Amino acid sequence: MTDTTLGIDDPEVPHRHAVHRLTLSAEDRRSAMHALMMRPSRRTVGQYAVLLTLSIIVATMGLLLNSTAVVIGAMMIAPLMAPIMGMSASVVMGWGSRMWRSSLIVATSVAGSIALSYLLARFTPVVTSVLPQEVISRASPDIRDLVVALAAGAAGAYATVRKDVSGALPGVAVAVALVPPLAAVGVLLGLGQPDLARGASLLFAANLFGIMLAASIVFLVTGFVPVRRRRSTSHVVFGIVAVTIPVVVLALLLGSRFARSVEQAGELRLATQTAVTWLGAESPDTLGAVTLNGDTVIVNVSGAAQPASTGALTEALTAAFGRPMAASVRWIPVRDGDGVSPPQPVAVPLDDVRPIVESWLAARSLTLTSLSAADGTLVADTVGPAPPGDVSGLETEIAAVLGSSPDVSISWSPSTPDEAEAPAPDVVAWQAADQWAASVPDVAVIGVDVKDRGLLVTIVGGDAGDAASLLAQLEGALPETSISIRQLSGLLIDQSGPVFDPVPEG
Repeated sequence: MTDTTLGIDDPEVPHRHAVHRLTLSAEDRRSAMHALMMRPSRRTVGQYAVLLTLSIIVATMGLLLNSTAVVIGAMMIAPLMAPIMGMSASVVMGWGSRMWRSSLIVATSVAGSIALSYLLARFTPVVTSVLPQEVISRASPDIRDLVVALAAGAAGAYATVRKDVSGALPGVAVAVALVPPLAAVGVLLGLGQPDLARGASLLFAANLFGIMLAASIVFLVTGFVPVRRRRSTSHVVFGIVAVTIPVVVLALLLGSRFARSVEQAGELRLATQTAVTWLGAESPDTLGAVTLNGDTVIVNVSGAAQPASTGALTEALTAAFGRPMAASVRWIPVRDGDGVSPPQPVAVPLDDVRPIVESWLAARSLTLTSLSAADGTLVADTVGPAPPGDVSGLETEIAAVLGSSPDVSISWSPSTPDEAEAPAPDVVAWQAADQWAASVPDVAVIGVDVKDRGLLVTIVGGDAGDAASLLAQLEGALPETSISIRQLSGLLIDQSGPVFDPVPEG
């Protein structure tokens, strides 16, 4: 006996039952399938190819120009969401042939997009060796990107099956950003950065599988799948599990990256707080950028008075972190508020000073790896089993020979005796970058960071030619290491006035 009071079989009764609320009409389902390219015609495929090609060209140019607005424009015209949604629909409907058809479209789109962006990056003149920030930002994904992909995939699937909210699809395209990561892969390969290209590939994979999983679930709960197919759950369960596995793997990979980022952020906050305490609230100097490179903290200070001893900062950092730490302080002398210029820097004859420094360090089982002078400050990079401690004794020895003593700043990297003979790549990069900066005016090196299996060197000031010369010098010192240079805008003032012109970042 049929229960017509619930409207199960009577089409005239309003759809009050839960099953009917989760069912689309045949017309709505056909409309959604057409939007998802489930039955692509030659004309549809041609239009899709034209839009995808144009979106890749726009995205690649936007990345190379470091233009956020242009990259967003590429997201708006990219049609790649439709076949990916088609794959999701095929998963829950159990359509094997349509699944392979949509997968072929997506695979061809991915390969063609990477190839086109690679060619554009190879043959487009690049005026600087510094990687654009729009490219770098897509090379280090974490778990948050996967969360965005899941939410955007759910929103896109819902907007596809519900015409009344289809206006949200452009926003979904911007949120999930499928084309820019593909363009970033090609650009990074074209610029000789395969390690960073792998990071951009991981971002696209997170977007792809995150969208598929969320969209498959939404298609189930919104009634896209007919009732008779929902009753046969084996193919649905198999499809959902097949999509969930790569999402779980990606979540583990991206989660570990996020955990490292959180740990590094916590260490950077601790280093900054320690540097603030070391400088003191009453100090006339201003604390600038604080960067963390392994177990070395680089502190930039500007002001009319030289800051406190580097040894005191080293001891404070070691106590705060609970492990041996090194400190490198870079002091930039500036005019004070009354217009009084700091003392003229002392000329430092490195050939005369080097034997004194080496002897003083050897008494403390330390090895001198680099010696340079900038703005009257003697900068020594060392490697050894323990930090150098107070440098006042070294300053006294130098003053006894020269008649006057420069300010001394010593950075220390912990190592075993064997490691002292072969410093780590980031230490070598610091040494080479410091030596380069000592001979190039208007430029300062403020950071050397380990990124995946390469190094990212950050400099302030100068022009594109300076970055190119530094890159050549670092590649000569570390031929087996992938090196990128980030050039930031900066303003350095000494007693003669401004010497750094701002370097545009866009």
